[in-house]
Amino acid sequence: MTKIKNNNKGYLFTALLFFSSQIIFAQTTISTTSVITMDLQEEESVMGMIFSRASPSLAAEVSGRVIEVLADIGDEVKKGQVLAKIDPEKYRLQLAQSKAEMARLSALLINQELDVKRAEELFKDNLVSAEMMDRSRAEYSALKEQINAAEAQLNNSERLLQETEIKAPITSKISAKNIDVGDFVQTGVIVFELVDTNNLRVALSFPEYQNLKLKKGLTVFLRTPTSKDQMVETTIKDIKPDINSNSRSIITIVDFENPGFWVPGASTQATIILSTIKNALVLPQLAVVRRSIGNVAYLIDKDTVVERPIDTGLEKNGFIHIKSGLMKGDIVALDGAGFLTNGSEISINND
Repeated sequence: MTKIKNNNKGYLFTALLFFSSQIIFAQTTISTTSVITMDLQEEESVMGMIFSRASPSLAAEVSGRVIEVLADIGDEVKKGQVLAKIDPEKYRLQLAQSKAEMARLSALLINQELDVKRAEELFKDNLVSAEMMDRSRAEYSALKEQINAAEAQLNNSERLLQETEIKAPITSKISAKNIDVGDFVQTGVIVFELVDTNNLRVALSFPEYQNLKLKKGLTVFLRTPTSKDQMVETTIKDIKPDINSNSRSIITIVDFENPGFWVPGASTQATIILSTIKNALVLPQLAVVRRSIGNVAYLIDKDTVVERPIDTGLEKNGFIHIKSGLMKGDIVALDGAGFLTNGSEISINND
């Protein structure tokens, strides 16, 4: 009889262990987090290529023999610096001839002016005819026009002599040199290629769906492989008015000053700040679960959870913007949220 009672107690103990274990296993262990606020920036990243805002091709303004070359490829030159010289002797002679012609005509004009004054006095005394006086005035006017033409020729001769010195039009670096001492160059021949490495530009292509968000003045951050430790902050300067028919993209222009060793022709990664959401409600992305009805979060209600549909937006740095459905400070499931359903019993472990 005693043996039977002991067996019954054993069965009862085993049953209690079984049912208690079922209760324990019915609870889902989770960690929790709360809804917080932070500023979120909507960004778009694209690749582009750096190029110079000014890359002039420098041509010879006069023809002649090159007598001196003062700059080479890679040299940094200042605006107005002489890069090469063309034999000026022919142009010095032309200038001297122009000056002599100017002096000759000036002397003739003085004499003719005196003749006109004498003719006018004689005409008053009826000593010369009106025809003679008119002829004298006409010769004076003709000489004045010749003086104007000679002055223009003199100015041109001075310009041609100055152009025998080939000068840099901007502060820049020389990317190509096409002449050497002894070469005979013709007018219009390209002798140097220059590139402005200080004032740079990037053309960035953005997807067409960003059209309404792109505006002049938006902040852009640039990085380049040639200077990995440097980042440039600048803004959009211009936006092309049409969409590229081949790439279906919008082209924006960004200008900036070279911060150090950025090189035209190098690639650049650009990140543009399209918008900023101040004090946005956010949750870690792990706390948001995708269900058939949409995105949900599991709001903690003592030892159970309440499934709460939410409207989400921008995702950044592991957080997701909660547009509606929750309030700041709400406690929701984090780790293990994907195993929950509405009303699930939980045990919380935030260690």
